[in-house]
This record gives sequence, C-alpha cells and structure tokens, in this order.
Amino acid sequence: MPSAKSFLSAVAVLFFLFSNEATAQVQTARYISMISHTKAYYEYVPEGYPEPNRKYPLLIFLHGSGESGQGTAASLPIVLRNGPPKLINEGKFPKSFTVNNVNYKMLVISPQFTVWPTENDLDSVINYLIAHYPVDVNRVYLTGLSMGGGTVWNYSGNDIAHATRIAGIVPVCGAGYPYPSHARTMAAANLPVWATHNSIDGTVPPSYTNDYIDLINSAPVPPNPLARKTIFTVASNNHDAWTRTYDSGYKENGKNVYEWMLQYRRFLTALPVSGLTFNATVVNSNKVNLQWNTASETNVSRFVLQRSTNGSSYTDLSSFNSTSVNGAGASYQYLDAMAPTGIVYYRVLILDLDGNRNFTEVKTVELANSGVLSVYPNPADSELKISSGTSLNNQTLRITNAAGQVSITKRLTGNAPYSVDVSTLRPGAYYVLIEGDNGRQSFNFIKK
Repeated sequence: MPSAKSFLSAVAVLFFLFSNEATAQVQTARYISMISHTKAYYEYVPEGYPEPNRKYPLLIFLHGSGESGQGTAASLPIVLRNGPPKLINEGKFPKSFTVNNVNYKMLVISPQFTVWPTENDLDSVINYLIAHYPVDVNRVYLTGLSMGGGTVWNYSGNDIAHATRIAGIVPVCGAGYPYPSHARTMAAANLPVWATHNSIDGTVPPSYTNDYIDLINSAPVPPNPLARKTIFTVASNNHDAWTRTYDSGYKENGKNVYEWMLQYRRFLTALPVSGLTFNATVVNSNKVNLQWNTASETNVSRFVLQRSTNGSSYTDLSSFNSTSVNGAGASYQYLDAMAPTGIVYYRVLILDLDGNRNFTEVKTVELANSGVLSVYPNPADSELKISSGTSLNNQTLRITNAAGQVSITKRLTGNAPYSVDVSTLRPGAYYVLIEGDNGRQSFNFIKK
C-alpha cells in the first residue's frame, strides 16, 4: 500500500507538470531602447522559436496612456495589465493559430512608451523589429487600446506607405480623431480594419470608432475588405472594450481577432532604390517644392511624380528618367506652382526596367484657403495652436471634455495663429467650439 509520503510526492509531481503547462509561454523583458520614446519592451516568442528558415507573423501591441513609463524594472510590468501581454503572462494566449489550413505562430512585441507615440515612432519600432527578428514582412499587424488604439489609427491613416506596410489593424476604443483624409488613406490601401468600442465610453467617444468605419467604407473607392466594427453593449460608462476583444474565445464569423488578422497578408517587394528620401515643402504659401534623393539605384527606368486631393485618386505631374550613373544615387526636384488649396498628397511612382511598379511614402501639405480653420498639433501636449485665413479677434473659445463639461474658456485676441495652454487638461478626447458674430466653428483634438 503506498505511503502518505509517496502519495504527496506524486501530487507534487502532477502539480509541477500542470504548473509548467500553464506557464509554458515565455515573455521576456528587454531593456533596450528601440527609439528615444521607448526604453524597454516585452518580447514573446512562440514554442520552438527560432525554427530554421521560418519567418513569423508579428503582432505589435500598443498600451494605453495609463501604462506609460520609463521602461525601468519598476515601470515595465505595468504593460502586463491589459491585452495580449496580460494573456501571455497568465498563460492564456494561444500557442498557435490555424487559418485556412495553415498553422501560424506569432511573435508579440509590447513596447512601453514614455509619451504618446508619434507615427514616426511606430514606424521606427517596426523597422527595428524587422531588422532584429525573423519577421514575415507581409504579416505585420497592429493593435492597441485607448491611446494605443489612437496611435494605430494615426499611423495607418497618416501615410499610404504606412497603411500598405501593415497587413491588418485592430484599434480598441482608439483615441484617434476620425480624420476623413486618414480614412481615405486606409481605404486606398485596402487595409483590413476591425475596430471595437463599448457603446458607452466617457473616456473616448464611441463616435470615433463609428465615424472611422463609416468614413473608410464610404471612401470614393471603398476598400476590399470593407472595414468592420464591434460595439459592445454596456449598461453604463465603461472604457474597457479590450477584455472581450483580446479574449481568444470571443469570435465573430468563427474567428477571433488573431485569426481574423492572419487571414490577411501583404505582397511586398523590395524597392529598386535604396536610401530614398522624399520631401514636400510649401513655398510662398501657394507652391510646393518636391524633392527626392536616392543612395543607390538598380534597374530603375523612371520616376513619376503624382498628386492627389483626396489621398486615393492620383494624377501624374511629371516624369523623370533615372539619372543614376553606375548604380549610384541621384537627386530629383520639381516645383508644383499650381497646387490646389487644402490638403494635398504627393507620392513618387518608381518604374523599373522589368515593368514593376513601386511607390514611395505619401507626403501631405496643407495650402491655406481664406477663412479655413486648422489646429495643430493633434494630439496636443501642452499647447494647441489655431490658424485661420481670417481674424478670430474677440471670438470666444470653449473646450469641453467627452462628458460635455467646460474645461477652458478663452477670448481670442489679435490675429492668427492663436495659442491655447492645454497643459492642465487630463489626457483624453476634447471638443472645441469657437463662436463669434460670424457664426461658429468646431473641431476635436486629443490631449496626450
């Protein structure tokens, strides 16, 4: 008959085995500064990593403002509060996914940002990860909640080169104002979008998600696939739409968000040029100087400079034959003296000798039209500036939070641009109303 000691030993072995199974997922803190605004990140690599000659889908998770920190041993674990890093830490993240009869294992990277990340910050993070991990560049996915969701919106809509670089996005209660130009960019890129939000959210208005999806799907050329949304019904104010979104057991049409992302991919090819820089600069308020430089050129036939007023339909401005000598770099320049007013988009089409077509990133400029109001920066940190083609002297400015409470009231004096101190505002979404004898103008902005 087994002794009590033997029985307890067996129980201990079983407990050890089951505990190992539950915590088999390894998430490693990396105290590495990928860029100036992030000093550390969590790295999750799947079982068996790395496998010879295998490229892995990459999921980048962007946290909310409450998880920001300096990337120290004390602050980095805050990132484990929500989303995929939380599930991985608890051993609840699926080890693999089977989509269309293909098995995928994801790399998951969760940076901690010191401030609200910019589009360039995120682009640099992607560059770093592709350079340091065996990433399948055709399967790079972005997701984030609140501030992180807003960064996903802003990055994807800011530039066609960004939107076409990403295979799918899942912004969760994203704190990103739904700019029509951003929506058109994502639609033009056919970027797969699944956005989620709660029906009552006092931190970030559900209208941000609703409006973004409507704007994307009503673009001049609707995307394929159409953008989709899930609005979770809640009885009272609740910002947490992420718990259900990231739960692998929550599925729509038979797929959770991870499986949904993995059904999409890009088909990226290497550019026939290296070290390409492209810049657009406004000259004398009504002209645009376009310049691009290459470090090297291989098999390039010509460059075609293109312009758009909606971010989706482009017309050719001018064509330039390659002036590269023996594969060296070259410089090209064009002055658009007939640029239209408003937001204008520019890109360069690169044609090689084999007939392949590639595009540079899109550059945008704004040419003022009398009476048009614009605000910047958005998101704002400590100062919000307002420019206008007409004077707003003696008009009243009011800033309200998402709950409708007035946070700032100011009488505008003098001529534009006007400056408003928003340093005392809590991070979140705000609504601005400017009223005077000639009517009212309004806009939204995000406080970092």
